Amino acid sequence: MSDIVRNIRAEVGVLEGYPYWRHFQSRLLGPWAEKSLNVLFGFNFLVAHMIIAIAVLTLCGVVMFYAGRAIGGRQSGWSALLAFQTLFTLMMSRPWLYIWDYFVLLVAAVFLLLVIRRAPWWSFLLLMSVAFFNHESAIFIGVWMAAQALADAWAERRRPDWRMLGGGVLGSLGGILLTEFLRTSLMKRELGWETFRDAGGGPTSQLDAYFHVQIAANFNDIYHWVTQPNFDLLFLIPVPLVMMLALAAILVARHGVKAAGLAVYAVAQVAALLAFGLRAETRDLLQLVPFLCLGGMLAAKSDWDAAGSTGERERHASSFRIALADNIKGST
Repeated sequence: MSDIVRNIRAEVGVLEGYPYWRHFQSRLLGPWAEKSLNVLFGFNFLVAHMIIAIAVLTLCGVVMFYAGRAIGGRQSGWSALLAFQTLFTLMMSRPWLYIWDYFVLLVAAVFLLLVIRRAPWWSFLLLMSVAFFNHESAIFIGVWMAAQALADAWAERRRPDWRMLGGGVLGSLGGILLTEFLRTSLMKRELGWETFRDAGGGPTSQLDAYFHVQIAANFNDIYHWVTQPNFDLLFLIPVPLVMMLALAAILVARHGVKAAGLAVYAVAQVAALLAFGLRAETRDLLQLVPFLCLGGMLAAKSDWDAAGSTGERERHASSFRIALADNIKGST
């Protein structure tokens, strides 16, 4: 219970301008939702946190089912849902989840559904605009937009889609500026240095105001986890990172340049986690879960361009079966 209480304090701190860390201050979407339930229905923040967490996880499951079904039909939909629930549970081995961690999951799942459905450029820009109010990882959507625009242009020997490319680049820059504006204008004091004893006495670099560079510590941790394994099973934490890189390589090997956008998206997330995240916090790996669930299904498709059309064919087949059954009934 102490973990969840500490997390609730962090979320209330974001609303009041007293976050644990400066980079938490811009993560407003989840705390705003909790505050809305508090104002409208009188729920305390602990109950509001639980309601929103359950609702968001349910939505994630629905989105993953539809994403899987769009790739390979209903069976793939159920497989994607099962994989999502399993991986989410495994990432809970150290259960300190903030409310924005759940929304990170939902954003990643919706993003992949849009990719699979071949959604228009503005839908990605809209998703990224909302996602920046939850977490700075929304920038990965912009990275994908820019990379995919260039990859499609290269594959089809044409000029890039300037709307997709410009939306990715300008949307990312706008999101960075928005994030910094929210942190600068709303934060009153950073409490993490006095709350967490293992964090040290204070900032050691000017970069600590923007992000905590962890790359040397992460590689040192990984080395010790692998060379000195124990019953904590911390040596398993790098496995999702390796799987992300492997899936990125397989996608490009199977589908060529057309899959380069998703490959860049995956590699960028791994690089960011090693540089600025991790340190045994498995909640940082949650943003990888939707891709880990669906990446293999996308790689298994023989035709990249047909990856999102299975669901449509399934609906047509279902309509055909119904019409055929009606005709048989009519003839008898």
